[in-house]
Amino acid sequence: MRALLLLLLLTGCASGLSAAKRADLEADAQPALAALQAANFDDARKLSAESLKRDPENSRAAGVSALAVYRQAIHDFVTDALTIASSFVASALLRGDVVNKDFLTFMLDRADKKLGEVDAALAVAEKDPGFSLELCLACWEVDWNRSGELDDRDRHLLEIERDANNQPLAEDDPKRRPTFRFDVADLAWLRAMVHFQRAVMAVGGAYDPNITFASRNKEKLLLKLRDPAKLLIARDFALAGLTHAARCRQLVLAEVDDDREWVPNPRQKSHAMPLEVDDALFETWAGVLGDVEKLLRGQEGLSVSQLVQLGNHQWENPPGGYLDFGALLTQPRDLTFAQGELRQLRRSDPGAVSEFLGRVLGPAYKVKMPPSPLIDGLLRMRKEIDRGEDTIERKLRYLLWLN
Repeated sequence: MRALLLLLLLTGCASGLSAAKRADLEADAQPALAALQAANFDDARKLSAESLKRDPENSRAAGVSALAVYRQAIHDFVTDALTIASSFVASALLRGDVVNKDFLTFMLDRADKKLGEVDAALAVAEKDPGFSLELCLACWEVDWNRSGELDDRDRHLLEIERDANNQPLAEDDPKRRPTFRFDVADLAWLRAMVHFQRAVMAVGGAYDPNITFASRNKEKLLLKLRDPAKLLIARDFALAGLTHAARCRQLVLAEVDDDREWVPNPRQKSHAMPLEVDDALFETWAGVLGDVEKLLRGQEGLSVSQLVQLGNHQWENPPGGYLDFGALLTQPRDLTFAQGELRQLRRSDPGAVSEFLGRVLGPAYKVKMPPSPLIDGLLRMRKEIDRGEDTIERKLRYLLWLN
């Protein structure tokens, strides 16, 4: 009896909630979760908001709210992007700006505000170590491609189409539509994703989307820096995203359960994603996070000579120097270059390329700098793909899966 009581006390401490309290909160959030599972996103958003009004610490309601608002943010962003695309031709015909700057600012600000709401809800849910939420993403019946009807492309969008051997799964195979049990580690995963997306949007809002002429003879092109502060914001978002990704990695490694995992550790076998998970993968994950952080902080740079070798045409005499991403974000400038210079670069003159990069990028181009090992990893991946040892599709799946 004492052992059972001790076990119950330890379980209560680990989850932060008594069993009765957790049951009450989960019951209160159940209508919102049911709406989310049925792809009724508006209802899920409203019902979860009502639950959170009754108890702001309801982790399940917060998780549902985060996912419902996230879907709305992506939906609105795609709608706005389509609006910009549809106005592209009309703007060009009228010889005005190709992209409406005011609408772009509205589009990015609205998306960033929504993603901020998502992150706030995730932060609430993440306070509960015992958080869990079961969801079949591929079961959502949604017109994702905006065709006006639910077609096969919509149904297959979120399905798992291949097995661990990269063989296609049968159309009626239930493994195509798994139900995941999302936990607190997955909240950290999504927080990282949200921060990376906000970083990209901040960069998009920093520059004028319309390249203009910087000289009367229209020889020089100008990419105008509109809001340098946004690049600092982007840097902070990206660094925060790395922190959440590192936390996700640590939480996944610490898990001892094994129940329909989204991102499993090497000991867990209950996962639907047909990707191999081992200790080496987690070491690579940690290494990449550290390398990207050093890039953002300007502690390491990307070797230009290695970058140009990533293309299909190898350079006999590649240019030297390094791209300093930290300086690109903390010491930004207008980007101006002459069209004639671009023609010169086609001659593969390494000296001309180095001079061009220094003139255009300024402090973001360094002659000497500690090299980032990220390019070595990309070159190794390319060799594996060229030798047929792996595919670019599989590499991208790992990248998206692990942020």
